[in-house]
Amino acid sequence: MPDQDQHQDVDVLVDMTPVAPIPTLPPPPGSRQRLWLTLAAVGFAAVIALALAFAHDTADLRAYRYSPPEEFLGLPRLPAGQLAKASTVARDAKVAGYQTSDRSRTVFLTVRELPIVSPSAVIDTVITEASTGFHVESVRTVDPGERGGVMKCGHASGMKMAGRPQDMAFCVWVDGSMWAVYMEHGEDITLDTDDLANDARKFRHLAEVRA
Repeated sequence: MPDQDQHQDVDVLVDMTPVAPIPTLPPPPGSRQRLWLTLAAVGFAAVIALALAFAHDTADLRAYRYSPPEEFLGLPRLPAGQLAKASTVARDAKVAGYQTSDRSRTVFLTVRELPIVSPSAVIDTVITEASTGFHVESVRTVDPGERGGVMKCGHASGMKMAGRPQDMAFCVWVDGSMWAVYMEHGEDITLDTDDLANDARKFRHLAEVRA
């Protein structure tokens, strides 16, 4: 880090004598109009520059709405009463779950619908908040699919079942309409990230419908 400047305290005398007001001259004709035109031009240029800077990352706001299917990957959708409540981090979020009868395979979703201008600026925060209490590893950016936005997938450890450590694979996507945390678990198996991402894209195709 740069060295901090060394300052020595000194007494400063401040001239408190009132200053006589300086008479102002009326602006020449047309100068006010030219000023507003200049400010408008500068503002327009700033907006264009900002739009170009984020052009690769913007998405149609509220282009989709969330409507989860009743079945996914052959798993039936769980009744609302069997789902864990969304955490306080995900206020106003919607949850959905899919599970085999023997609970050997589970898919769980937490989704919040809201307009997001820059998905890539939000996705890491969503991952951090969603993975509190877990060790996250092997997170990488993947193809988000035809619904656009950005998507990252990885693995979280820290969950146990019958005393055995379990892998929780997850994908998070963010677009102009929502953010979502997709979690998939298979008992005593570690899901391949590419297969996981493919499942998440399939779910998006079914659950994100045109608004």
